[in-house]
Amino acid sequence: MPALMEQFRQERLSIAEEVAELSREVQSFLLDVKTERQKQAQEQAAALRQSFQKVQQESHLFLTATQKQRLAQAEKQKEDLRQFQEQRLAEAKRLDNDLRQQRLDRAKQLKEDLSQFQEQRLAAAKQLEDELRQLHLDRAKQVKDDLSQFQERRLAEAKQLKDDLRQFRQELSIYVFGK
Repeated sequence: MPALMEQFRQERLSIAEEVAELSREVQSFLLDVKTERQKQAQEQAAALRQSFQKVQQESHLFLTATQKQRLAQAEKQKEDLRQFQEQRLAEAKRLDNDLRQQRLDRAKQLKEDLSQFQEQRLAAAKQLEDELRQLHLDRAKQVKDDLSQFQERRLAEAKQLKDDLRQFRQELSIYVFGK
């Protein structure tokens, strides 16, 4: 039994040594795993940092490029707007000049028309004045002729009356005085 005890103790020591060995191996394994994981974590952290820096750099480059592109677009739009405004101003000036010229032409035409109308009216008034003068002269001549005829008739009647009156006096004188 002592041999059994010894064997038991030996087995126990052997188990304890195996457990201790296993414990050391587990500890070593855990340490290796921990070291490996730390190394992986550091590598991942470094990779993440690099990736983050790369993303930041790419974002910065993208944003810079986008900003430059937008600034270029804004400049182009500004230039396009300036040209558009210049074109509009030039067109407005041209339209204003055209309108002014049309108004001047229209005013000139109206002035010519009015002048022509006035000339026509003056000619018509002169013609009417001439016609009225001629009518007045004709009427005056007619009245004069009528008066002359009337006067001649009256003179003839007066002469006739004078002759009749002389005849009557002679007859009366012969009748009264008998001669």
